[in-house]
Amino acid sequence: MMPSPVGDDAIAYRCHSCFTEVVFESCGGCGFRQSIPSRWHTAYTCGKCGAKCLIPRRRLYSTSTKAFGVQGYGHTYPKF
Repeated sequence: MMPSPVGDDAIAYRCHSCFTEVVFESCGGCGFRQSIPSRWHTAYTCGKCGAKCLIPRRRLYSTSTKAFGVQGYGHTYPKF
């Protein structure tokens, strides 16, 4: 919950206070760009439409969501 400086073209970063790796992903249904902790190993709930989204095992820099475009936050799946 503490702001961390992240480069605009980053596809992930590690939090300085809790050391959690945060990744940036886009919903396959609505395209909402969001940040999610990578410890949610397989899936997350879209922060906009509520759809189940899978976290890819392999993330390519060229096709990944960048930090600059993030619009909000994802939630755990299933959402509590």
